[in-house]
Amino acid sequence: MKISVAICTWNRSQLLQRTLQRLCDLEVDARYTWELIVVDNNSTDNTAQVIDRFVDALPIRAVHESKQGHSRSRNRAIAEATGDYIVWTDNDVLVCTRWLSAYFDAFTAEPDLAFFGGVIEPVFDPPGRPDWLAATWEKCKPVYAARDLGPMPVELNESRLPYGANFAIRSDIQRKHLFDPSLGRVSSAMMGEDETQVLRQIARSCGKGRWVPDAKVQHIVPADRATERYVRSYFIGQGMANVALNKSCKTRVAAFLDSVWQSLLYRIKRNCTDPDEWVSHLICSGLSWGEYFALTARRRNGKRESV
Repeated sequence: MKISVAICTWNRSQLLQRTLQRLCDLEVDARYTWELIVVDNNSTDNTAQVIDRFVDALPIRAVHESKQGHSRSRNRAIAEATGDYIVWTDNDVLVCTRWLSAYFDAFTAEPDLAFFGGVIEPVFDPPGRPDWLAATWEKCKPVYAARDLGPMPVELNESRLPYGANFAIRSDIQRKHLFDPSLGRVSSAMMGEDETQVLRQIARSCGKGRWVPDAKVQHIVPADRATERYVRSYFIGQGMANVALNKSCKTRVAAFLDSVWQSLLYRIKRNCTDPDEWVSHLICSGLSWGEYFALTARRRNGKRESV
């Protein structure tokens, strides 16, 4: 069996170096071979030089994707992959030493399954997780891709899916389910849902998946992401994705009014109430702003098409 590990990256060379360095510590045995595909999506930092440092230590292959966007980069990785399975991770994770072997064991134990996923544990760089974030962790943990479904290999399905920093799909199935370029991050924009949509499609059409509790990764959270601004940006992206996936029922005006109202409540309550309350307003304001931005863009594009 051959396994393709795929990482898509844009201008995060320092974090990517930490990720690649940890991949050098993988315990890989003779039961399988593997390749590491790193898709560089027009990085302007020293990403290319970082990748070059690992050509003798890892089975690494650098690929350049000129069309901007995380989904486009993922589709390029699919086109380049030669493995029987594609294991997806990110440019800001630290894998455990048995990460790939744990996936291999799951693949061989249940070869008919379509997809798999493992633990994602956020690890905050100094000065660590702020008190307000710790107090509201259940609300905010999706922002940092925290995912742990327990120590047993439970079934994955449409209502119980892995997260984007740590999942795997059988290659023959993955090629039938490409990522939607209208979803996912583009440069610094935060809209996600690209892997969620694909995994839901696969769960509906190809069957079940399996949780692989021993396939663990840590998700590095730099200090500039442990902030209220970053949480708001994440939920703006979620609001935009809600419109793209037709999950939002708001009108453009309603979204604008709610975003202003929720932003005002957040500002008023920020320093005089429990974090659980003002963080809720921060989240709601982000969602509504994202919906407003997406609905405005849709309206503008509709006018252009009608001209």
